[in-house]
Amino acid sequence: MKRFLVLFTILVLLFGNAIAFAASADSVVPEPHPINKLVGEQLSYDVSFLWFDRLAVGSISLSPGERPGTYLAVLEARTRGLAALVTQNRIEKFETLMEVGPDGTLRPLVHSSHTIKGSGKKLREKITSYAFDYANQQVKYQKVKNNRLAADEILALETEGPVYDILSGFYNLRAGIFGRFDDRQIHLPTFHRKGMEEIVVAPAEAKSETDRKFFGQDNILCQILLDPSIFGTKGRDLFVSFDEDSQPQRAVVKNVIGLGDVKGVLRHVVSPRQVMN
Repeated sequence: MKRFLVLFTILVLLFGNAIAFAASADSVVPEPHPINKLVGEQLSYDVSFLWFDRLAVGSISLSPGERPGTYLAVLEARTRGLAALVTQNRIEKFETLMEVGPDGTLRPLVHSSHTIKGSGKKLREKITSYAFDYANQQVKYQKVKNNRLAADEILALETEGPVYDILSGFYNLRAGIFGRFDDRQIHLPTFHRKGMEEIVVAPAEAKSETDRKFFGQDNILCQILLDPSIFGTKGRDLFVSFDEDSQPQRAVVKNVIGLGDVKGVLRHVVSPRQVMN
C-alpha cells in the first residue's frame, strides 16, 4: 500500500509539473515584428514639378495582406487640375506584397509598377511585375499593356541572400530593421530584369541654398540611389528628409525626364492608432 501511495504521489507530481511546463510554454507570446507598429499608416503628400506647385498628390501606405503574415505597401502619385488635363489623369503606382523572411527582414513576394492614363474607353494601363519564388531561386517577370501580355519570363534569382525593392527597403528602414541610417551607408541588394543591382541609402547634406530652404535643418536628410527606370529619371538621385521617428517629411526626385525635379511635401498623416480607433 505504501509503495502504491509513493508511486501515485510521484506520478501526480510529474504530471503536474508537465502541465505547468506546457502552460508556461503556451503563455510565451513571440514578440511582434517591428513593422506591425506601422500597419495602417497612410501618408499624403503635395507634389510639385517644373514651375507648378501642388499639381499632383502622392501617398504611401501600409496595410495587412490578404494572407496572414503578409503586408501590402502602396506608393501612388496622381496628377490633378491643369496637370491632370495635360497628362490625361496620369497615375503612377508601385505595390509590394511583403513577408518577414528567414533573417527577420521584410522581403518582397510580388512587386509591381503601374502607369495609368485616361479614363473610360480611353483608359490605358501598363503593369510590370516581379513575383519572387525563393524556394526555387526564380523570379517570374511579366509586362502587361492594356490587358495584353507583352512579356512573360522566368528569371534566375542569382543570390541566396536577401533582396529588396524600393518599398520593402523603405519599410525595413522605417521599422528600424537596419538600425540607424543617419550616420552610415546602407546597401540593399535589389533584383532587376537585367541582373542584381543595389539601392544605396546614405546620409547627405543639402548642397544648394534652394535645397537647404526646402529640406530645413531639423530633419535627417538621406540620398538614395535608385535604378533610373524606377521613376523615369536621367540619374539615380532621390533625396528624402526624415524626422526623429523616421517618418519621411519631404522628398525630391532629381531629373525626372520631362519634369525636372519633382518635389513632395508631407501634408496629412493617418497614424496606425487612428485607424485602429
